[in-house]
Amino acid sequence: MNLNNLFATLDSQIPIIGLEVLSPEEATIIQWLTTQALIKLDSPVYFFNLGVSSLEQCLIADDGGLVFKPVNEYKRPLPADPLLYIFEYINSFDGVGVFILGDVHPFIGNNSPQLSWEILTRVKNLYHRLKPTEKRIIFLGQNIQLHESLVRLIPFAEVPLPTIEQIQEHLYSYLLYLSESATQQDVPFRVVLTTEEKESLARAALGLTLEEISDFLRLTIKERLSSDGITIDATVTPLVVEYKTRLLSQMGIELGKPATIPFGGLDLLREWLQRRRRLFTTEARSLHLPQPKGVLLAGPPGTGKSHSAKNIANILNLPLLQLDISSMLGSLVGESEGNVRRALKTAEAIAPCVLWLDEIEKALSGSGDTSGVSQRILGNILTFMSECTSGVFVVATCNDPSALPSELKRKGRFDEMFFVDLPSEPERVQILRIHLQRFGITVEDEYLEAIAANTAKFSGAELETLAAEAALLAFDEGRPQQVSLGDLEAIRSSITPLAVTDAAAVERMREWAKTARAASSAIASTTKSLKTARFRNLN
Repeated sequence: MNLNNLFATLDSQIPIIGLEVLSPEEATIIQWLTTQALIKLDSPVYFFNLGVSSLEQCLIADDGGLVFKPVNEYKRPLPADPLLYIFEYINSFDGVGVFILGDVHPFIGNNSPQLSWEILTRVKNLYHRLKPTEKRIIFLGQNIQLHESLVRLIPFAEVPLPTIEQIQEHLYSYLLYLSESATQQDVPFRVVLTTEEKESLARAALGLTLEEISDFLRLTIKERLSSDGITIDATVTPLVVEYKTRLLSQMGIELGKPATIPFGGLDLLREWLQRRRRLFTTEARSLHLPQPKGVLLAGPPGTGKSHSAKNIANILNLPLLQLDISSMLGSLVGESEGNVRRALKTAEAIAPCVLWLDEIEKALSGSGDTSGVSQRILGNILTFMSECTSGVFVVATCNDPSALPSELKRKGRFDEMFFVDLPSEPERVQILRIHLQRFGITVEDEYLEAIAANTAKFSGAELETLAAEAALLAFDEGRPQQVSLGDLEAIRSSITPLAVTDAAAVERMREWAKTARAASSAIASTTKSLKTARFRNLN
């Protein structure tokens, strides 16, 4: 069910619907429902939840705000269960009314520990008995998962996060409201924003609800109040990004910082990305060109997959969101899936963007999961990837592809699966040079080539450690930024790479790589020549 035809649904003798909304927007949505019910159904609106434990009529005040007025006729006997009583009250209510029941869904939720069969039965009975009446019920809340016996009875809709156009409209109207309030208090209020700066501010607020944007603006004017009044200018934009970062981090979403260090090698991956960067432009969308869905980067630990994910956002010129699925796993039934769905919806609102799922196999392998949470989360992600058309480019990184569900690895799920192997010798030279330059150190090419020749099984992370430790060694010996070949060789000999200590795991990874695409032409050509040599030896 679409939110736009919610009241058409209620008016067509479908007496009960579910409406999912993020908690900050509940009051705003109740206000909208109250207004629309009066206009489209000529019906009063009532609100109930266990926190109120009573019944209140929703009214629109003269200033356009929402007012809750207790219904004096609603007098629940003390021994009566409040949920059973509200359903009985609605059943016997004589008149017209839309009843918003907040946070009741856990008691009729699928696999919920709070599931009540008595309440579930009451809801099913009400569905059939309210059809010929003018009484309607809206279940309102967050993470709604209805019991399977209700899924085909009760239509369901979600309140989407606001678009950039809606945010721009809200910023205009709310800043005007704040300006009028400041004028009434004789406080100078200035909005110094160009059209481009207003759009940048709105884009920075993508992923927030309108109520969260209002909260941010009120907080900002309190902090900016001075003897000269209040000024809203372009400096507010980075502040809203900080505010959004704090809120999203509580949901397990991190706004990634752009990579400041380029990745060395991986030319095939880089070339593949460069060919697709223009597909995220307005021009490409106007031509209805297919949006790239994403890539899976798999390889041994330390080969630069995470660093590559950050660089992918730079190459595509898109904001980066990191989704930590493990931190979203809640203890309540349905909580984990709800958290993931909410995070995916946030990514869709911020799109076009890069959504990075780090070490995805840890959350989706299903190892030790007897409740089916991993499978349901996987279903949410797969549905999102197949249906999302707003430009969310998923970058999934993985250390052990054998642990991934087969549904995620099948052809067509990602645009491409890349194998990020240990760097080749020329790539090791690049990586060492990049990391030494971070410390302001320049080393002759022949020295780097000599070390690269002796680090055949080093990963990118181990080469980074080598460069950093060599810089520290030179500094300790009173030779800052003067790293010698001896320093590099001394540190090299002290590091035992993972490819040596866990060689079997690396070989298993390379076996899987036969089904994937090489991220580096150097690795691809080396692999080919090794196979050829091995074949000749057999003859």
